[in-house]
Amino acid sequence: MAITATSGVVSNIDYQSLISQLVGIKQQDIKALNDERTNYQTTKSAFEALGTKISDLSKAASDLVSGTGFSLFTTDVTDTSILKATSTSTASTGTYSVRVDAVAMAHKMAADGMASDTATVASGAGSFSFQVGSGTVQTVSVDATTTLTGLADAINNLNGGITASVVNDGSPTNPYRLIISSNTTGTANAITITQNDTSLAFSTTLQAAQDASVNVDGLTYTRSTNTITDIISGVTLDLKSANPASTVTVTIGRDTAEITKKIQAFVDGYNSVVDFIKSKNRYDTDTKVAGEFFGDSVARSIWDDLRRTVTSAASGLPSDMNRLLHIGITTDNDGRLTVDSTKLSDALNSRFNDVVALFKDDPSGTKGFGKLVYDMAATITDPVNGRLKNREDGLDTSMKNIDRDKLQKEADLTQYENDLRARFTDLETMIAQIKSQSSFLSGL
Repeated sequence: MAITATSGVVSNIDYQSLISQLVGIKQQDIKALNDERTNYQTTKSAFEALGTKISDLSKAASDLVSGTGFSLFTTDVTDTSILKATSTSTASTGTYSVRVDAVAMAHKMAADGMASDTATVASGAGSFSFQVGSGTVQTVSVDATTTLTGLADAINNLNGGITASVVNDGSPTNPYRLIISSNTTGTANAITITQNDTSLAFSTTLQAAQDASVNVDGLTYTRSTNTITDIISGVTLDLKSANPASTVTVTIGRDTAEITKKIQAFVDGYNSVVDFIKSKNRYDTDTKVAGEFFGDSVARSIWDDLRRTVTSAASGLPSDMNRLLHIGITTDNDGRLTVDSTKLSDALNSRFNDVVALFKDDPSGTKGFGKLVYDMAATITDPVNGRLKNREDGLDTSMKNIDRDKLQKEADLTQYENDLRARFTDLETMIAQIKSQSSFLSGL
């Protein structure tokens, strides 16, 4: 039988167990490297998550950097069956009296009836041409095979500003009628038939082209459309029905509720960063496990810089409105920001422009807290030289070094195991020789 390092055929020694134990001792160094690498990777993942939270804070701050971020308005209409209204960021607060005397209508014409929708409409070759307002004349060809439905389809295929359809009006004779409608309201968009080589006579006007007439604060305006954007600045009026006997009140006000949500989002973004750093900057005395940021100077410096920023005074602003605390935003014992909703509401209602200045980036050089925090977040998350990028790069370097050391130790361990097997093989061979000599001597 062959003698191997693992068999112990002669010595009955369990070489494999010895080798496993000795190799296992050496493997502790590799395990320690694996554990260290895992810690580095976990820390890097924590910094990546922190970067996401700082980016969220940056987004919330950017919504307050421009004065237009505060240009949010509510629009109240006393009778929405007559008109509706919406406001944009260019609106101004105010109240308007609006009367809708007429709504804009599109021109609609009906041809005299025919017995069938497949009845032909022409006796020979010719054309049917029309014009919408002062637009280009549109033409379709007709011949003795053109049916009522075929003419409607040909008109629609032109996309020439009108829609054609065939309806059955229920008449006992000749109930099928071709309806043509302008796609655009207003008198300037009336339909004119310029050539008609068909047997159809458009003798019925179903709806005359009509402009909208609306009176705002005593002045009357005429428009071709029911969606009007150029009477009240920043406000779109959507006319629904005419009622010359009724006046509708349109009120434009500051949407302080939405503005408060933006400010709260800024506070929540800051608190999310603080809470995350604190949760990772702990040492559990029971489990003896430290958080990813425990003792980490980079994470601590980020927290310190953000805290100093939000608790500082914005330069160039009035002394009674240059800190967040002046609008009810203060720091609690845990380093989180809290909002006094009553104080913030009072500030928005009584000193709105000062609240805007407290956050916005002014062309004069004054930076409010929206801009201050946005700039701070930008330096932290800068993809080239930011603190997060430098810290993550450092962790990547450490992991690469560990991977290199691990490869070397694994190679050394393989060699160590091979050496052990060779030595134990030599030992087994030597024991076999000794036993053989002993047996020989005993036989003398």
